Amino acid sequence: MATPIYRFGAFRLDPQARELIENGARVNLRISTIDCLIYLVRHRDRPVGRDELASAVWGRVDVSEVSLTHAIMGLRRTLGDTGNDQRIIRTVPRLGYRWVHEGTIEESPDDAATDPAPVAPPATEPVPPPRQRSRVPPLAVAALIVVAALAFAWRYFAAAEPPPPARAAMVLPAAVEAPADAAWLRLGLMDLVADRLRRGDIATAPSETVVALVNARNGAAPDAAQAGLLVRPSASLAQTTWTVRLDAASPQRRLVVEARDGDPIAAARRAADELLIKLGRKPPDVAGGDAPLALDTLRRRASAALLAGQVDLARRLLDEAPPALLDEPTIAVSRAQVEFYAGRYDDSRRLFEAVLERLPADAPVDLRARALSSLGAAYFRLGRVDDAATVYAQAARLTDAGGDAQTRAKAYSGLGAVASQRLELDAAATMFGRARTLFELANDMNGIASIDLNLGLNAMQRGQPAAALTMLRGVGARFAELGFHDALIAAKVATVDAELATLDAPAALATSDDFARLGAQANARQRGELELARAAALAANGRLRDADAALAHVLDAADPHEEAMLRARAQALAARLALARGEFALAATLAEAALIAPLEKNLRPDYLAAWSTRIAALRGAGLDADAAAELARLVAWSQVDAKESDRVAVALAQAEQAAAERRTDAALARYADAMAAAAGRGVPEDVVAVGYAYAPALIAAGRLDEAAAISGRLAPWAERDARAAWVAAGVYAALGQDEAAQTALARARRLAAERTLPALATRATAKPAQ
Repeated sequence: MATPIYRFGAFRLDPQARELIENGARVNLRISTIDCLIYLVRHRDRPVGRDELASAVWGRVDVSEVSLTHAIMGLRRTLGDTGNDQRIIRTVPRLGYRWVHEGTIEESPDDAATDPAPVAPPATEPVPPPRQRSRVPPLAVAALIVVAALAFAWRYFAAAEPPPPARAAMVLPAAVEAPADAAWLRLGLMDLVADRLRRGDIATAPSETVVALVNARNGAAPDAAQAGLLVRPSASLAQTTWTVRLDAASPQRRLVVEARDGDPIAAARRAADELLIKLGRKPPDVAGGDAPLALDTLRRRASAALLAGQVDLARRLLDEAPPALLDEPTIAVSRAQVEFYAGRYDDSRRLFEAVLERLPADAPVDLRARALSSLGAAYFRLGRVDDAATVYAQAARLTDAGGDAQTRAKAYSGLGAVASQRLELDAAATMFGRARTLFELANDMNGIASIDLNLGLNAMQRGQPAAALTMLRGVGARFAELGFHDALIAAKVATVDAELATLDAPAALATSDDFARLGAQANARQRGELELARAAALAANGRLRDADAALAHVLDAADPHEEAMLRARAQALAARLALARGEFALAATLAEAALIAPLEKNLRPDYLAAWSTRIAALRGAGLDADAAAELARLVAWSQVDAKESDRVAVALAQAEQAAAERRTDAALARYADAMAAAAGRGVPEDVVAVGYAYAPALIAAGRLDEAAAISGRLAPWAERDARAAWVAAGVYAALGQDEAAQTALARARRLAAERTLPALATRATAKPAQ
């Protein structure tokens, strides 16, 4: 369904194009300010809280009061509203803001008048970087690196880009009238012209963004309103002469230029330069980056193949090139990039390292920085996080001294991903903030979306799954609209994690219902991640047989060496399911297999959870001494590099061990510690997991008031989580409220589905839940 247009007074708001028109003229607003406006208008039926608005616009709730107030003041000033009158945006005391303009009209884009939007002048003030502040699936972090890296590694520019216009130029795929072997020119000429305009100081949307928009529209061109300047290239061959035509339209005027040559690349260069001159811009100097025709043609053909998703074709084009061209640094970088997108990360790493060793000292800054950032992405995929940090830092230092905005953004995005992996969340927020600002300066909506996905993952790491869900669902919709499949998969997998953490198992299952379709277009690693997330959603809904089948498929398909972490996470989930079925020996074996060094280094929460499962399985098998020894090792390990996020799992494991050893007072004390830590983090899954074990221990000790209090903590989720409902049933039974107990127990059994619930706890028979 098309995104509606809103009208109010003299204004027209187009959320799809993210622009505000006043009396036919485009109003130049910062992206964050117009996003505030869009969110308030869309939710005009109710007040919008400050935290909600900050989360929706900036991707986090800890935005400074100054930033939010400044955005609202700017909107009021633009709309002619004052803080006293508040006819349009009303302040709701102690809550936030509400859109109250009575004449707001919502209409479909087809019915809306197409007010022209003039090309905005270059921005004179850069957007300030936002100050940004659970576990992150490795696929998600890695996919973000791929998204940020997708600004071609073989392209480089002569100097840093100036602040661009608020609306970027957009070059569409070329219409080509020529034999079939020239089909590559459709995307190759598009990329060349876009590159040329960019080097002529015209901010131009990345080619991959344009291709995604066209693909999302089934081949139709994006709306003219989405660009300040829309360029439609065409190329035709008559005998031995190529004619390249550029039809460029802005709201004020239309320009058409043509150039002819025996080579299409040369003709396209001349046409782009003539267009720059007509636009009042100086064409780039030959010394500023022009390559010999043979070299440029090869680059453009490989670029076109990758833009079309034809990785094998791109590799074949490069492999069959003359040896003299293969020695060129830009082509060597292209070859390494092709291997990266093919999922051959070690081959890509080797090629990037070789390129960097051969680059001359006077190589262009952007070329070296792009190679470094791409090498960092390969290191990251290979689990070499420290090496990735080193080369990303080198790229950042280089580009800080004179690199283009996209190249700098890639370096800082990579540093943010490294910091996230290390759970250095403040550092990650700083790096992501810098990267987002740079992507905004480059008018790279794809890059901005990738950072917003990062911010959702950052919220998950901070134990804020509810806030993360808002961001992840929003960015997932954006990636779906843009057609960025890799990033969409990452967003969907992270969304399932967030839904499970908030105990919305039905939502997680619904999100994962689409994973089979997504997996059909994915590589093997991505399919494994999708299947693992689907298995987790199935298990949370009590569909254990289906979950087992999905896990078996993951373990059968995952390479033991290349996908060791994926296998470990699948084994950890399989261990939890075996534990729930009372298959203690199997659970202990599976959990032990999951405890591998890469998981420990890269996904500490998963490693800790697998270790806790092993301890519980040993205890269930009657191996109390072995369980106690494992627990001692776990506690010692957690103290070496103590993390706040460890507290819940460690305290819960200690409590359960003490309860098994009938050290009641010690057990209850540690349960209390675990509940305090869980409540402090506020993650529903943590609170319910602790309460599920804590409440029966309190009942067994005769401390019914405290057990009732724990049940009360779990009550918000008792309608959708079997454990919370079972705790309520146990407390009701202990209090002698048999009818309420039976009602709650029936609900628990319905929610449990194929899972087996323990008997209700009593003072005489209660045991801690495994």
